[in-house]
Amino acid sequence: MGNKDLFEEILKQTETPMVLDVATGSGNFAAHLRTEYQGIGAITCVDVSSKGLERSREALNKIDGMLTVCMDSAEMAFRDGSFDMVCISNSLHHMARLDDTLAEMMRVLRPGGYFLVREMYSDNQTEAQMTHVLMHKWWASIDTLNGISHFSTFPRGKILRLCSDLGLEELISSDYSLLDSDPVDKETLDHVNGAIDAYIGRTEYLENNSELVRVGEQLRERLISVGFQGATSLTLLGRKPPISI
Repeated sequence: MGNKDLFEEILKQTETPMVLDVATGSGNFAAHLRTEYQGIGAITCVDVSSKGLERSREALNKIDGMLTVCMDSAEMAFRDGSFDMVCISNSLHHMARLDDTLAEMMRVLRPGGYFLVREMYSDNQTEAQMTHVLMHKWWASIDTLNGISHFSTFPRGKILRLCSDLGLEELISSDYSLLDSDPVDKETLDHVNGAIDAYIGRTEYLENNSELVRVGEQLRERLISVGFQGATSLTLLGRKPPISI
């Protein structure tokens, strides 16, 4: 059995009545967990961005058992051991205080509870996937200059070390990619071109923005010559050690 199948087996058989989704963003990951796995119970979705939560709340409110809360993940107001599962998807690289966020996630997770991470990474990618990685690095630099917490994605090994250092037990990992997708699919390229235009627009009031615009246009040229595929992501699942007696 591959690790991907093992993930599915664990999630389908696990009862987690109380789940916390950190940096929920669009809420897509929380919605997927809630609708795909019968044992996943109520999900509390936290995000530091009130505007982001407003955008996701309408969709999440259509799903039973979803609660959205505006909260800094580095200083959460929940009691110790409040949740049976904590998760975070593609947001480790958004954390200004990453160590504090991970520590808080462990604190609010009950002993024996599940810790779930999904995160895209920057190394060992195809040329078409590197378009995504380079694009993301450019997006992050613009967001940072605009006061938004956003950093380049981590190498795969760093994500593994971050989770290993938490002392999780029964830790398993799996890589996921969409390498069978068409790197020059017109709809995808149009969407990414739109994102380039949007981010060039965000440079308008930044000092010395000409270099950022130049990089954006280089990425547009790369998009045409190489194409685009989503970067491979790493999924990790482990358990918080039980309390020693």
